[in-house]
Amino acid sequence: MAINQHQLAHWPNPSLALRSPMSASDEHDRLASVLGDTLAHAANETLILARLEEFLDPKPPKLATSRERADALNKSIDALVKEYGGPPRLIIHFTNEPKPRYDTYLSAALDEVMQLFNRTRNSLCRARAFLIGMHFLETKPNLINIPEDAPPEVHSFFQNGASNAFWEHTESCYIRLAGYWDRVGQVLDFAFFGIRQYERDGFSAVLDRIRANTLRMHPDIGNLSAWKLLWKYKKSEREDGLQWLLSRRNLLVHSLHLRPAEPEEPEELYESAFNHLDTRFRESLSVGTPEVEVNRLHSHLTAAAELFPRVIELCQHYAPHSPVRTEG
Repeated sequence: MAINQHQLAHWPNPSLALRSPMSASDEHDRLASVLGDTLAHAANETLILARLEEFLDPKPPKLATSRERADALNKSIDALVKEYGGPPRLIIHFTNEPKPRYDTYLSAALDEVMQLFNRTRNSLCRARAFLIGMHFLETKPNLINIPEDAPPEVHSFFQNGASNAFWEHTESCYIRLAGYWDRVGQVLDFAFFGIRQYERDGFSAVLDRIRANTLRMHPDIGNLSAWKLLWKYKKSEREDGLQWLLSRRNLLVHSLHLRPAEPEEPEELYESAFNHLDTRFRESLSVGTPEVEVNRLHSHLTAAAELFPRVIELCQHYAPHSPVRTEG
């Protein structure tokens, strides 16, 4: 990658710009250049991430790790959807007959789960791409061929940009991971209680309700490995458990943004009153190094992938007793 003088002349930060008066033609050339770079970025990102994934270690988790497992998962989802009144994969409809009517809610809810898993996975890949960029910009900045006469702040500009992008994608991953489990709760709330207006309850609340109500009527559910694994993840407050994830999501959504932790320095100009946000950032959010944060995300995304078939299994087991199950 090379940074040319034309790009430096139109630097985003006015304090770093090497500007000179521009004619209308110059402005058009500048716009054309920016639009060309924007198009290249939009077109290349997906391709670059797909190529990079081949070399990532560990690889980002998938809902199915092989064609055979993907086929098995799809079959179990199709069977579950049919159990709850959804359309079969094959529909035979004769001319002049009324169209069959199916309940597509569960199918849509499961699609929400899988779509958000994939979006979270994409965010993790983007975060890891910028982590790699951060490393090279810090250790081998000459790889991007910045001209020798460029302002010294240029290196910092690139390093800060990569760092900010990394933390933004990392923050999105945490929020989307928690949203993934909210959508799993949406599936379970429908499968067990027939609730379609899923607005306030989360995954934890739904599992608590199943435990308090359904398990009393059907104690065999409590002996299923699917239930035991989901309950274990749900109640765990460890770094790899759901309660830790939800606590972090709440802090990021309502109070703080994710960023690198800076060492505490004594104030020289004034004495600060107790800063609740700073304390919550250091003690509650407890941000790790970029590598630590990536490992945390990988752990939770792995749990999401491994427990998804258990969700399907749990719903299948309860299907004969569900209030929304359609016979036939």
